[in-house]
Amino acid sequence: MKMRAMGRGTFLAVAPFALVAALAVGVALAGFIASPHARVEQAGSVASNASASPAPTAVAVSATAEATASPSSAPSAASSTSGPKSNDAAAMLRVHNELRVAIGAPAVRADDRVTAAAQHHAEYLARAGAIGHDETAGEPGFTGASVRDRLAAQGYVDATASEVAASSDSGTEDVRFLWDLPYHRLGLMHPHAAVAGWGHAEIGGHTATVGVLVFDFAAAAPERVRSPAAGQRVAGSWAGDETPDALPAGATRPVGYPVMVVYSGARSVDLKSAKLTDASGYDVGVSVVPQIYERDYAGIVPTAPLAAGARYRVRLELSVAGTDVVDEWEFETER
Repeated sequence: MKMRAMGRGTFLAVAPFALVAALAVGVALAGFIASPHARVEQAGSVASNASASPAPTAVAVSATAEATASPSSAPSAASSTSGPKSNDAAAMLRVHNELRVAIGAPAVRADDRVTAAAQHHAEYLARAGAIGHDETAGEPGFTGASVRDRLAAQGYVDATASEVAASSDSGTEDVRFLWDLPYHRLGLMHPHAAVAGWGHAEIGGHTATVGVLVFDFAAAAPERVRSPAAGQRVAGSWAGDETPDALPAGATRPVGYPVMVVYSGARSVDLKSAKLTDASGYDVGVSVVPQIYERDYAGIVPTAPLAAGARYRVRLELSVAGTDVVDEWEFETER
């Protein structure tokens, strides 16, 4: 993908905001900005102001479905998201839902107000030749300082919301790109994401793709979603560029495809141990994705690219809302 505007691979973090979920549970969703990147496979976010730059890929399942999934019947990250590039809001939402459904996460629904908020911010960013989450009153195209302000301007008031953004010439590829970044993937795959709107703009040679997510913590949701899902085929490597950095200081890049699990109900998740093994039972080195804003997830990243066309087994020992849980499943890498 051809990226425009702001150079290659720089990522900045926006200050997180606190969510107050139903059931009297507080959750924080982080916001991120990433400037354009030359076809690096990255994606995803959970935040009230998030953004990242473009490239492609996948996400979770119920215990029963995961237990019975086989490599031949399980969804493939590549096949489930292939298709023509498009900057149409409906096409971007379709790709987003393909990524969610491929991992067993419920589809998000469209809302014209949310789509309008995303489109207006995409136009603001493209006009300014920037990627970010804030708008400045008085600047051309201003519709609200924050994503919540922009939603309120469309009549969607008091939303628990998140925003991601990227910059390339293809909105659908930006959606796939955002999915791969661990901290960005959190919001895109989150079990309580209920509504999503996407917008894309190109003004004066500058492009911007914006996704706005609205969360409903009172609604029923899967116990947890995992990416990659059981039996899913995903890319074996990830460039490893994101801010906040999901990798340890001095980590060698590229790395393997990030593995994420997000629990519903805003439950606190503590990772006690993590193990990734190949088909021969050999341990694969991993680093842990730090919990920096939310507490309802765990993530690991293989320290080196994974072998192509191979099967791997994940074993996470967790404490979920104070209860010990062992989460195990297998996934495959593309050939």
